[in-house]
Amino acid sequence: MLTIPPNVTGQIQPLDVLCFRMYKGCFKKISDFVFLHDLPVQVHRRDVILRLHSLLYQQFQSPRFENSIAEAWHKSGYTDERFMYVNLAKFMFDKLKGSCLHENCRDIVLLVCGWCKARLCFHHFFDAHYFCTIYLP
Repeated sequence: MLTIPPNVTGQIQPLDVLCFRMYKGCFKKISDFVFLHDLPVQVHRRDVILRLHSLLYQQFQSPRFENSIAEAWHKSGYTDERFMYVNLAKFMFDKLKGSCLHENCRDIVLLVCGWCKARLCFHHFFDAHYFCTIYLP
């Protein structure tokens, strides 16, 4: 039996190395967006946290990001095989130019949907509970 030494899980636990780090980064970016733009959302409330986790988890389910768990095993040093993967945080938050998917919406774009590549403002992602399942490669 092997025991994992303390304070090294971020280096040797596959999900900590890649997936959870991206997930937490996405959650923080959305929370920061709420604070930065002074939106009337209390991000510390349980219902808001649950909705945000639900929406982010659904984004992580996109086929676009399926190789990230396999690559996490490689980055942790458990396999030699590498996998091409798309970084969820970069995909969703790096190229935010343009306008919201919805017609006549003038709000600032929050993210790009991992499923359909639609640019969404906070209202159309969070308030309207954007739960996309249409995959566009």
